[in-house]
Amino acid sequence: MIRRSFLKDVTGVFSSNVFLILAGLLVSVILSRKLGPDGFGVYSAILVLPLIVVSFAQLGIRGSSIYYIGRKQFEHADIVSGILLILAMTSVLGILVTGIGFLLLNDESFTNLYIFLVLMMIPFRLAMAYFGGIFIGKEQIGRSNFINWFSEFIHLIAVVVFVWLMGWQMAGALSALLVAHVFITIWALYFLHKEFGLRLHFRKEIIRSLLSMGFLFALSFVIIQLNYRIDILLLQKFSTIEEVGYYSLGVSIAEKLWQLPLAIGVVLMSRTVNTADQDAINKTTARLVRVSFIAGLIASVALYLLSPWLLPAIWGDKFQPSVVIIQYILPGILFISIYRVLSSRLAGIGKPQVSIYVFLPALVINILLNLWWIPRYGAFGAVLATNVSYTLGTLAYIFVYSKIVHMPVLRIFEFQKSDFTFLKELRKWISR
Repeated sequence: MIRRSFLKDVTGVFSSNVFLILAGLLVSVILSRKLGPDGFGVYSAILVLPLIVVSFAQLGIRGSSIYYIGRKQFEHADIVSGILLILAMTSVLGILVTGIGFLLLNDESFTNLYIFLVLMMIPFRLAMAYFGGIFIGKEQIGRSNFINWFSEFIHLIAVVVFVWLMGWQMAGALSALLVAHVFITIWALYFLHKEFGLRLHFRKEIIRSLLSMGFLFALSFVIIQLNYRIDILLLQKFSTIEEVGYYSLGVSIAEKLWQLPLAIGVVLMSRTVNTADQDAINKTTARLVRVSFIAGLIASVALYLLSPWLLPAIWGDKFQPSVVIIQYILPGILFISIYRVLSSRLAGIGKPQVSIYVFLPALVINILLNLWWIPRYGAFGAVLATNVSYTLGTLAYIFVYSKIVHMPVLRIFEFQKSDFTFLKELRKWISR
């Protein structure tokens, strides 16, 4: 297989993510206008629990599959077989845990139909994550991109049909997500069968290796997801559903700034597990951090200035309170974009546990500050807590990363003239 250049892969992932932004914006516009602040708040809230459960039920298999496929320690067909067995197990586990969680929440706004639709998404959402990991481990970045952008395309079309044209409201919004997940899972299964042949062959050492490494990925992912989403659950508990709607929309828009770091992270992890020259990867990572930070800073300033005009024009005046959410959560969003790049580098060398050590204390701080500030300041209190948690967690991660890769912190952030021309050098180095 001819290796694609780093630049092409990053550009491909970034382009896919840009499409996700545009499609996601259209989806949020339709849903926010058709469902209103209350309905959009319920829609956001009902997806929080399954997202958290799925992040744990994945058992880190996406990350461990990238690692072991890239390291070539086992036959790829055997790894895929093991992943399918784990998928069957985690799907049942995810549905059971999420169902019990909804029973304990006992929220009257979550009807049985809504809960059923959300539960049915879980196996397919897990499959999308697992299969994407297989493609990334094989450095088939294009297929991984397709899973992301085409599923969102189907989601958009389904939202237009179910919510806008047919007027199914909340049931239509959730059905649209389910249809998108099912379709793209079938597509991925076709290509996996074509390349590896789908068979269920139990090999204890492969299952054990995937699960042991995956546990570290899973725990780190859950902690990060809790840092991202615990504020919505606490807002729902201690504030109003309208505040949840305002906050969810504002955060979802601000988080679009993560697309470049996300694109870099996907390719960086794939390259790390498949490349022997780790010193070169360290230097590349530092340059990527600097360039993505500058790009994020410019985008943050633009979003801060434009959001008071764009948000009401697109989503309507009733979502005007979301403008403040966007503007004041930007520092935390910008800081954690640094973490997104650095964590992909360490994950590629089999050290996802670093995120656990760093962001577990940050999660505790996040929860305590939310409990303190949400009753006083509502959604703005959640913004303040998020900024503190994201900033402290990222700063701590930078220092730990520096120790592990033996690169001084100042060197990581030491801007050079070559930072803005290094993609050409990377093209030559990666493609040789």
